[in-house]
Amino acid sequence: MKTIGIIFNTEKHRARTEMSKLKEWLQKRKCKVVVLSSSEKKIPRLDLALSLGGDGTMLKSSRMLAPLGIPVLGINMGSLGFLAETDPRDAYPFLEKVLGGDYTIDERLMLKVTIRSATRTITQLALNDCIIHSGNNGRVITIGAGFDNDFLADYIGDGLIIATPTGSTAYSLAASGPIVHPHLSVFVLTPICPHTLTQRPLIISTRRPLLLTVKLKSPRQKPVLSLDGQMNYVVGPRDSITLSAADQPLRLIANPQQKYFHILRTKLKWGERG
Repeated sequence: MKTIGIIFNTEKHRARTEMSKLKEWLQKRKCKVVVLSSSEKKIPRLDLALSLGGDGTMLKSSRMLAPLGIPVLGINMGSLGFLAETDPRDAYPFLEKVLGGDYTIDERLMLKVTIRSATRTITQLALNDCIIHSGNNGRVITIGAGFDNDFLADYIGDGLIIATPTGSTAYSLAASGPIVHPHLSVFVLTPICPHTLTQRPLIISTRRPLLLTVKLKSPRQKPVLSLDGQMNYVVGPRDSITLSAADQPLRLIANPQQKYFHILRTKLKWGERG
């Protein structure tokens, strides 16, 4: 008997309906089904998990499941479905193969972010990106970046995006960053509205941790560090931020009908002429 978790977006009526249908379908095939909240802290032992929702649900699922090495299949109930790549109509025949062991795993790099100050140490994971921006104040901020004693640059502008290859097609792409194939072990540094003509997106290796500090001109500035657009932390002037590759990648169950370049072409219209 396989134990399968279902993580679904409770705010989507369609996802609730599909969850009940999917649960019944799995139980008829002698599977034990565990329905989980996207904020669940204690994850039971699972053979695999299904993320039922849009890309936002998939981002939450990735942070829950990646540290445990649990494979996850994203079933799209949202609009774009770039991460949750399998449509419901295609999910059931594909799941028949998955239950029979006929599937492959696509590993995706996870980003580990640690914020340290005199009073706190916070460590979190992200699948897409870490973004440091000026917050509600909207004033220009300066972000110092480097590796140990190797200074990289001061980024002056509205902020900085540090994206994984998976996240290179999210906010980083909208800020004119490059598309990076998800099998590469790199990060993309994309400035947000830089106040210079010379700072452009930069691709760096994940072999060395990236160190960031925010340099503030006024105590009224309250810059924000955002992870996957879902977790937000106010950053102080003495806080140090360390970014590195997480110990465990996300293990995605790859749908052979949804290859990476096919998704780029069909969902992001990559390569089409205007």
